[in-house]
Amino acid sequence: SGKSTLVKTITGFIRPLSGKIFLDGVQVAGPEVFVPPELRNIGLVPQEGGLFPHLSVAQNVEFGIRKDAGKDLRVQELLELVDLRELARARPQELSGGQQQRVSLARALARRPSVILLDEPFNALDATLRDHVRADIAEILSHTSTTAILVTHDQDEALSTAHSIALMDLGRILAFGSPQSLYQSPNSIPAAKLLGPINEIPGTVASEHIADTEFGEMTFDTHELTEVGTRGTVLTRPESIDFGNQGTPALVESIRFHGHQAMVTVITQSGLRLKVRDEQSVVSHIGDTVQLVFNDVNTFIPASQASERL
Repeated sequence: SGKSTLVKTITGFIRPLSGKIFLDGVQVAGPEVFVPPELRNIGLVPQEGGLFPHLSVAQNVEFGIRKDAGKDLRVQELLELVDLRELARARPQELSGGQQQRVSLARALARRPSVILLDEPFNALDATLRDHVRADIAEILSHTSTTAILVTHDQDEALSTAHSIALMDLGRILAFGSPQSLYQSPNSIPAAKLLGPINEIPGTVASEHIADTEFGEMTFDTHELTEVGTRGTVLTRPESIDFGNQGTPALVESIRFHGHQAMVTVITQSGLRLKVRDEQSVVSHIGDTVQLVFNDVNTFIPASQASERL
């Protein structure tokens, strides 16, 4: 989708063919302007950590620091920050994957960068360790007041870690905003799909914030005023549909169990497939007939804007 290419362009490893890049208000790339990587005050945490195997933890951290009287103190401060002071003399191969990533983060912070780029730094870690290290690094960054850009293809990682999210597809930004706004009120169908399962229900605007659908009237939010009679799609997340005693009948097609919840796919009488997040274990058998109840957290996307980008 172009995420890693964007990181390389920001750091200066790739020169952009068009556009401009500014760092702290100063242009570092653009027509007739190109500041080389070593002169950009940017820290980088690559996918594999990129530590030097022949150097100790402390030596890896101090590698990016200019020689001055306070270098040793800075290294100690950083090792304390990432909770690795007792492993200062260890080699990278003696550390766990999570510890290696914390060393890589400390090295990236060593020169007090204006921004830190984390290029899918948790990919090589197993699922359990990934969650733990991700929380650790987010906590560490919160104490540094350093702007961080995290590149990830993991929806949960983006939603749980970021203050703001830029959704990219094929090298273009689809949407930018807070995790909550992008998840609950996406501006297009492609943007909605990038952050998790979404149900697409054809509808027509009946009045302000109400659309007529095959399931009756559904309330919605929209990013701009939409005229009555406008056709489009009501987007609703799986958790915005409940199973009830009275509602729209549907047939259970599949059940995917995820431990604390299940993702249930149902087919309505018109043949429309919908995904419903079942957190109460209401549905237990494929082939069951269920009643669907739709909540009010929905978004309406006019047909003319279904695939728009920023």
